[in-house]
Amino acid sequence: MKHKDKMTRKDFLKTSGSTALFAFLGIGFYGCTNRVTNSENVIDTENDEDAIQVDGNRVVLNLDHPDLEDMNSAGGWRLITSASVLAVNVDGNTIRAFTSVCTHAQCDTNWDFRDEEFICGCHLSKFNTNGEVIKGPATADLQEFDVTLDQNIATILK
Repeated sequence: MKHKDKMTRKDFLKTSGSTALFAFLGIGFYGCTNRVTNSENVIDTENDEDAIQVDGNRVVLNLDHPDLEDMNSAGGWRLITSASVLAVNVDGNTIRAFTSVCTHAQCDTNWDFRDEEFICGCHLSKFNTNGEVIKGPATADLQEFDVTLDQNIATILK
């Protein structure tokens, strides 16, 4: 810029042109931020210990708790940020759990689940309910954790 308080026409066009181009192409300005795409499915156990308890490598979900009610149905899912875990009810009876650390760029708090696919919001890698990559840029599957179900208590062992 030529003057401290004024922007030249050239500076304005350079700045606004880039912004307009990014907007036209649908490119966001957030880069690799950890922006959550579906916050109602994100659980911070510090605020919800009655629903989920994390003790080292063990995560316990109380499926009777109102905050986890949808986990009793197919498609119910949660991102448990304090444990870096994605949990999903696959078919109404089977709960599976995976690391929430994306194998592409290690994003771990930016997930959505739609059409039976986990979507990493950082670079849009997609994984199925087996944790397998179905769309890159990720090339490796998500690590799966053991899950046991005892009545309405799901225990995930990492």
